[in-house]
Amino acid sequence: MLVGLNIILIIAIMGGAIAFIGDKLGSRIGKKRMSIFGLRPKHTSIIMTIITGIFISASTLGILAFASENVRIALFGMEQLQAEMDQLNSDVAAKNKELEAGKKELSEKTVALNTMRKDVQATQEELEEARAARNSMSEELISVQEAYRQVDARLAQSTNDVKALESTKQELEAHIEDLKVTTKRLEEGITHVREGTVLFRVGEVLSGALIRPGLNEEESAKAITNVLNDTNGLILRRLGIDENKAVIYVSRSNLEDAAKQVANASEPMTIRITAAANIIYGEAALAEIHAYPYRKVYDKGDVIWTTTVQGGGDAQFTVLSFLKDVNGQAKTQGILPDPLSGDVGSMPGDELFDTIRELSRMSGPVRLEAVVREDTYTTGPVQIELRLSPE
Repeated sequence: MLVGLNIILIIAIMGGAIAFIGDKLGSRIGKKRMSIFGLRPKHTSIIMTIITGIFISASTLGILAFASENVRIALFGMEQLQAEMDQLNSDVAAKNKELEAGKKELSEKTVALNTMRKDVQATQEELEEARAARNSMSEELISVQEAYRQVDARLAQSTNDVKALESTKQELEAHIEDLKVTTKRLEEGITHVREGTVLFRVGEVLSGALIRPGLNEEESAKAITNVLNDTNGLILRRLGIDENKAVIYVSRSNLEDAAKQVANASEPMTIRITAAANIIYGEAALAEIHAYPYRKVYDKGDVIWTTTVQGGGDAQFTVLSFLKDVNGQAKTQGILPDPLSGDVGSMPGDELFDTIRELSRMSGPVRLEAVVREDTYTTGPVQIELRLSPE
């Protein structure tokens, strides 16, 4: 735009200069009445003005061509410029066609890219599913391996159990042989047994002991075996035998059952060794093992049983019947009875007779209570006191 303004400015200046010079030149020629080629001065003035204008115009164009490359191109390179314009238009048309083809190809590539993206997304989803399936299969494989290890461990444990059972079987066979010998001895001496001196009657408690909780089955069996050994020593001393020999026998199953019972208990257990049959002097002693929980049943001052009776009358029968009820109540609370008598408690005989006499002297309704004298555990016996009070 600046170049165009410069050209317009130059043309305006040159036009003004041409008009001024032509006017001055024509005026002089007219005043001097010059003549060329025999023409009249007027015509000579016109011709000189025209020639001057042509010269000035040519000069103007020359100056413009020298000053501006665009003018030179407009004057002398228009055909070349037109050819270049045609070539450029042709190139632009070709480029437009290439652009359209590129747009079409880009659209096709975009569609293909979207399709490929969908395929990639589907492939990624399949890959995630495959990974999830792989992880699931890995977990299943781990589970199978763990199950295999467990089965292998169980098989090894079963093998050990079989070996232990075989060992137990051998021990049982040996024990059975011992029992056969003992049975034979009992059968051979049955008559002597019946006629001999009875040291312990069937069901009589030979000994007792307390075993703490927290032992396993093996430790429990060992503790019970120690109790049996102490009981064996007790019988030996009762027989007056100094030598160390086994005179008491229990079945292995009885020992194992008692050991399991002690091992599974969460509280102390009391062990009772009782005679399985009458123990005769000079014969083997067959015994049984019994295990009972050991805990406190009554505190000192607790009332075991209370009832209302009539004073006077058959006071002895009333008191003895009351004591039978007390005995039954104590059993239901867990006091172990004496295997021979079935009683769980005791009281001095003089106190019993005093209570009977006092009740026989009273009349009307009388409250009769059995009160515990001291703290009592399951092993008993229960020491009681009888109290009478009129209602």
